[in-house]
Amino acid sequence: MVPHALPLLVATDTAELVRGTTIAVATVVVLVVAIGVVAFVVLFRRGGDRGIRGTSSQTALESRAAGLLVALDDRVREADLELGFAVAQFGAAAARDFGSALAEARGQLTDAFRLGQQRDDVSATADHARRQLTLQMTALCEKALATLDRFDAAFTERRQSEVGAAETEHQLRDRLSALRVRALATRDAVAERAPHYVESALTAPRRQLDAARSALDESETALDAAAPGISPTGVNAVTDTLHTAATALHRADRALSAADSALGELAEADAAVSRMRADSASDLLEARVARETAPDPESGARIVTAIAANERALDQTTPASESPHDPFEQLALLSDAAAELDTALATARNQQQRFEHARAAYQGTLVAARSQISVVRELVGRSGASARARTRLAEAERQLMIAEAETDPVEALDAIRRSVTHARDADALARY
Repeated sequence: MVPHALPLLVATDTAELVRGTTIAVATVVVLVVAIGVVAFVVLFRRGGDRGIRGTSSQTALESRAAGLLVALDDRVREADLELGFAVAQFGAAAARDFGSALAEARGQLTDAFRLGQQRDDVSATADHARRQLTLQMTALCEKALATLDRFDAAFTERRQSEVGAAETEHQLRDRLSALRVRALATRDAVAERAPHYVESALTAPRRQLDAARSALDESETALDAAAPGISPTGVNAVTDTLHTAATALHRADRALSAADSALGELAEADAAVSRMRADSASDLLEARVARETAPDPESGARIVTAIAANERALDQTTPASESPHDPFEQLALLSDAAAELDTALATARNQQQRFEHARAAYQGTLVAARSQISVVRELVGRSGASARARTRLAEAERQLMIAEAETDPVEALDAIRRSVTHARDADALARY
């Protein structure tokens, strides 16, 4: 080899080495980028799928929770009937544990309704909070349903070993006769009030009376069906039929109680209307003075609007000696007008005046709230309702309890007005 050719050879080899290295590095970079792109696409797709599945899962969770809530609400209502029959058939001592379990289940139902209300109040975008509340609702409902299922199974097994069918039938016949007499008295009471009220005001007691009559007929039919299979020593084969008869009698008893309560609420509503009309007349005098001394045009305009609303309410609730009327509708008109006037005059009244007006408005609004809640309870029990309707009803009942326990008259009035609002929402949802 020529000596001076050695540097040239070394330079050529070096260039080849550099070129090869560059190509290798470029290839690695391309592969890394490609792998990164693929990984990003996979992760994106997985993340997107997971997001879609998460949304679907949350919808499914809320749907399941709603179904369990309705199921538990219905089961608690049925268990009330079952408890009455268990006491009659097995004695109070034997049914005591069931009563305790039912009370616990009712408490869990109340908690589940409260969680449902909290979830409805949470922003739709707060997925984690909604999910946690929904899971808590589900767990409460499942636990309560499982407890009631255990007692159902225990009572079913015990009834199969009972032999006192003859005595049970005799007791049920006596109760049937007593309830028939009571139903006639309730029918006469409804007829006596008919000339004084519009049809809508008597809808609730009449419907409850019809339900009671239907349940009494059902019970009598069941007793007649059981009679041929009963001997002095008792027969297990008729236990289920007697249970049907007893449950129907308990339903009739509750329906008659509800009808009597509805008639009593009519009288309470009439008295409340009279009180609220007197209070409204007094409030209007105060409002007209405040209108002239309003601190600014906006406050004056609110007072003028509230005065007009109260005057309309008074005109529409003018008592007529022989004219049929609906005192609950009159109460609603007067209560809404009074609330508007309270808001308009809030800045013009001192603390003592606010207390006095709150106490005066509270009683009439309380009657309205109880009446509205009774209507929705009957509606839910008669035809069923969605979980949302039942949740609003539970919240109306909770606000009613808060109002009744509150010592501050202003706070009590605010709570009872919230109760009325939730009860109206529940009524609308139940009828939808």
